[in-house]
Amino acid sequence: MKRVLFLAVSLLLVTLAPVNAQNVESVMDQLTSYWASGDAGSIAGLAAENGITLDLERRHSGPLRERQVAALLREMFEQRETIQVRRLSPQIIGGQPPRAFGELTWMTQPRGTTIPEKVTVFVAWVLQKDRWRITEIRIKS
Repeated sequence: MKRVLFLAVSLLLVTLAPVNAQNVESVMDQLTSYWASGDAGSIAGLAAENGITLDLERRHSGPLRERQVAALLREMFEQRETIQVRRLSPQIIGGQPPRAFGELTWMTQPRGTTIPEKVTVFVAWVLQKDRWRITEIRIKS
């Protein structure tokens, strides 16, 4: 009975999802690539219509527009060297509009040092006009 209920709910969620919607896995891959190269402008280009709320190492602001997001991320990337970026599988949590959460593991070090740090980057997404858009980025060292 539980299995049948699970299959029915899964089928319902699949049929409710927009047919032409962008795949959240692929947009997380894009974000991972942008993050690894320190491409603040491209990350900001993924902003939701209402902007992105940022929490960069306990500095909370937003929601901010693309230019502001790019400037703050650029400042952060200038202070750090990226060693490696890995993404974990994003989770679609549903809702209307649909939302998802993703996570990056960022191995980095402050410029001028040799001490690596593991940083977790949480990313909240919303589906707008069949495109996944970032609503929030939180950094936790």
